[in-house]
Amino acid sequence: CRTKSRTFALTFVSTLNESFTTIPIVVEYQTDEFSTELALSTQIEKALESLPNKVIDDCTANVTLGYDSLERGHGFGVQYDTIAFMQIEVAFVGAGVQGTQNLLQVEMNECSDGCMPKINGLNLVSAGFGENVTSFVAEKMTADYNAYECGRRGKCDYDTGLCECFTGFVGETCGTQSSLV
Repeated sequence: CRTKSRTFALTFVSTLNESFTTIPIVVEYQTDEFSTELALSTQIEKALESLPNKVIDDCTANVTLGYDSLERGHGFGVQYDTIAFMQIEVAFVGAGVQGTQNLLQVEMNECSDGCMPKINGLNLVSAGFGENVTSFVAEKMTADYNAYECGRRGKCDYDTGLCECFTGFVGETCGTQSSLV
């Protein structure tokens, strides 16, 4: 018997300190664990890439589901519990999200009537100390690319949010060279 599906959302804060929250992401068991992981990964990618103003122009998501042993207590009172986990890894790979980014925020608490987005939340347990903490967000790999406005190849028009590229460059982030002089 499977429990009813749960929902959560992700909030992305841009380097200009603008907050964007995804539509609800549904955690629902598919025919098997692999299909469930794939469906969640696809949902997360689409939800992030659908944020307004193309704030995330391309990303990849990888979801891993599994079980782990969690140690509680100490001394003779040690107990081992088996807990289910969901690990989500998101990589920002688009031209508009290169460089250092803020960490994604997981909206996991219930948010019902009068709340946006409306989600029923995840049943998460935060337990442990130090490296054994569950329910956290961390940076897996630091960016090796500087996130400069319009790629330093144009000027941002703050009224429209679009780049006005210098001569010889085109594209949303002025990332394509159009002519050689």
